[in-house]
Amino acid sequence: MKKRLTFGVITAECYRKHTSEMICGILEQCTQADCNVIVLSAKNNFQEPVTPHNHHEYDLFQLVQTPEFDGFLYDRNSFAHQEIRKQTDSLLKHTGKPVMLLDAGEVPYFENTVTHDSEAFELIVEHMIQVHGYKKIYCLTGPKKFIQSVERLEAYCYVMQRHGLYYDESYYDYGDFWRDYPVAYAHRIISGELSKPEAVVCGNDVMADALIAELSKAGIRVPEDIAVTGFDGNLNNAQSNVILTSCQKSYNQLGADAVRRLYSTITGQVCRRISVENNRIRIGRSCGCIPVRYRTAKSRREQRLLSDHKEWFYQSELMFEMMHTETLHALLSVVANRAYLICHWNQLHIFLTADYLRIARNDHSLFARKDCCEVLWCDRAGKSSGISDHAMKCSEMITYLTQEPNHPTAYYLSPLHMNEQQFGLMALSFGKMSCCYQAEYCTFLNCLCLALENLTQHEKRNTDHEKSVENPQLYNQLMLMRKEMQQCPEKNWSIQMLCQRTHVSRSYLQRMYKTYFDKSIFEELIDFRMQKAKELLRDTELSISEIAVSSGYSSYAHFANQFKAQEGITPSGYRERFGSK
Repeated sequence: MKKRLTFGVITAECYRKHTSEMICGILEQCTQADCNVIVLSAKNNFQEPVTPHNHHEYDLFQLVQTPEFDGFLYDRNSFAHQEIRKQTDSLLKHTGKPVMLLDAGEVPYFENTVTHDSEAFELIVEHMIQVHGYKKIYCLTGPKKFIQSVERLEAYCYVMQRHGLYYDESYYDYGDFWRDYPVAYAHRIISGELSKPEAVVCGNDVMADALIAELSKAGIRVPEDIAVTGFDGNLNNAQSNVILTSCQKSYNQLGADAVRRLYSTITGQVCRRISVENNRIRIGRSCGCIPVRYRTAKSRREQRLLSDHKEWFYQSELMFEMMHTETLHALLSVVANRAYLICHWNQLHIFLTADYLRIARNDHSLFARKDCCEVLWCDRAGKSSGISDHAMKCSEMITYLTQEPNHPTAYYLSPLHMNEQQFGLMALSFGKMSCCYQAEYCTFLNCLCLALENLTQHEKRNTDHEKSVENPQLYNQLMLMRKEMQQCPEKNWSIQMLCQRTHVSRSYLQRMYKTYFDKSIFEELIDFRMQKAKELLRDTELSISEIAVSSGYSSYAHFANQFKAQEGITPSGYRERFGSK
């Protein structure tokens, strides 16, 4: 069967509106082209200064070296820190794979897909002329070096010419796409250096908002005295109280176009283009109109759903429940039971490093030849949920997540770490839906990281306690027997036999074992038998009955029932999912 292409998406804070829309366009187009998608996204951006915790967030992007990736879509603008951009540039360059930038300017060794703004910017200028009848219209575009600035200015000039309206070089200026230049521009109007216009069309929303705020300080009312519009529909932390008229850019289209170009570069073929929402004007008060909400019944339902999930999330006791678990098994059970708090989720996987598992389980014999392990996988339908011990190499993780033969898959990978300690990764899928997680998911991840860190401290406290117990000889004996139980769980272990070997009473033995290892003898024995059964199911072709006997069970029915109770899946279902292909 032909190998399905796998694209990596490199970004930060993908829950932000414009980034989320762009990724949704990528997912839709990749589904159309039958390609897998793995989104590698840092939870937090890399602002100055880059803290040790923040720096280790970047370790996630080392996965781009995984051979399974065929190409990358790189949202370079999402990274605020210049040095992080350079590091990511170098990392992607050394993969030798095709890289497509997402509207990120010119980088010598990468191709770039840009949004063409002329048509959209014409809409906003046309609105000011045809709807409001303004004639003396100024244009404040972006920096000269940006192609977007040039396109928006050309669109302004074209519309003014088409309507026979006068303009000269004093009618337009190059700004900074930020708040500093509009303040100076406002003072030129206030001082009379520039004659007062009827309207100003700005190259983006941030400049428009800063211009309105500065004009208002001088007593110039918007829109009564001067009308102002923005562009791109992307504004956070507004400084003015005026609802801004803008043009909503189609970031979905940018993502989809980037996928089509990358696909063509790799295959030499053209994939069919998806249909996306067109550019449209978002009406506010700043142009003189009465604001209009463009919401369909579908979008209203979606907003209600997101609002409900947000409310459920912050009213839940997620943090309390996670922080009060004393074992990794209990913590993973909480995660599986609380996954419904993630809106639209379909599948959830947790991969922990072998180093962390050795500490959390106080067992240094685990995973000698593997460097990570899938410890949890669960799905929305509940058909295949359970806690597992599926050891693998980090380089095998992408292959594992993209092995679905019937349709392309899409996953968001997020790092699990606390400062310099790396715990592993979380993988989230929305199934066949093209959507992005909300900011609450990052809080979910942070809660999990705190709980994982707490478990290591708990284990350290237990270890320190064990070293100071009154009977170190018994502790050493139990450690040896525990290792033997783990290596040979199929033996007919009994409390009586262990008492004879340690020369202590039954009640004292059970109490001290629980104190030392945080589980009863038979709880641990069941865990060890399950571990061996899972190894045999994955790595051998023995029948289920033979595996039951080899794992210490005389009854197939008893084995099957206990396996389902412990792992949330039948032995045959486990083999089908995790067995060697």
